[in-house]
Amino acid sequence: MNSIQAVATFLKEKRWLFPDNPKEQIVPLGSRWNNDNFMVKIQELYGESRYLLRLTRGGGFGVMARIAYEFGVLMAVRSSGVTPRPFYCDEAAVVDGRPTGALLMEFLSGQPLVSVIHWRLAAHTLGLIHVLPKVEALVERDDPVMDVYGMCGGSAVTIPPSHRKELQRLTDEAARLLAGEERVVTHGSTQLSDFVVDEDRGRAWLVDWENGGVSSRWVDVGLFMASAAATGPFCRTDDERREFLETYALTAGLFMPMDDMLKRAAVFERVCELRDQAAQGQYGFDARRV
Repeated sequence: MNSIQAVATFLKEKRWLFPDNPKEQIVPLGSRWNNDNFMVKIQELYGESRYLLRLTRGGGFGVMARIAYEFGVLMAVRSSGVTPRPFYCDEAAVVDGRPTGALLMEFLSGQPLVSVIHWRLAAHTLGLIHVLPKVEALVERDDPVMDVYGMCGGSAVTIPPSHRKELQRLTDEAARLLAGEERVVTHGSTQLSDFVVDEDRGRAWLVDWENGGVSSRWVDVGLFMASAAATGPFCRTDDERREFLETYALTAGLFMPMDDMLKRAAVFERVCELRDQAAQGQYGFDARRV
């Protein structure tokens, strides 16, 4: 973890921000995905502004490329109005004498999303993302099933024998269902914890874009529905799943029979269940939906 004074010195040297009382203005937010995160409060002419500074743990080409890519993704999705605005990125930064990647973006104040309460906001947010124009800077993901499954352990994930046959079936099913379907800008790892809700303004934001890219819309939709069903509780009944998909389709401008939407979402809901079992070392499964 970088010291608060070292973070303040870095911000001033880069001329990104000028905190004059670091202990009061820089707040450590903990770590996620091998990053250290800080909220930085700055008093400006129109009031207090809050920023999020993300510092990678360590340097190296791979780390540098990841932070630069996340900045590029944030630039690509900023016109949606439901993502943090990116300001600066230095993939080869040095903080407290150590190499790191640095990304400064807007800090979004709000509360965690509760799916059973805020599901309409989540559906609306995903719909706004999926109508964005695609840009060349975003990675195109050609195997959405294995991309989602691999998130439990990155490229080093070991597929348990009990999952291989079903994953192949899901891959074949996705290829059949998604043939000819347009790819869209996706978040790629949508969980309830990736949403920030402002109830007073009736809106939600989607954050943490390191896995963003161009893929099937059903990756984001299915992952959200699986996460909501597992921890919500929401999307545990057919009526709830239909309501969510109807709301999403309205914002996304998607005209598709409900049964077709349910089948596509169910593929990625099931992949998410298998992924979570693999991450936890639980290799049994039930085949409730697909």
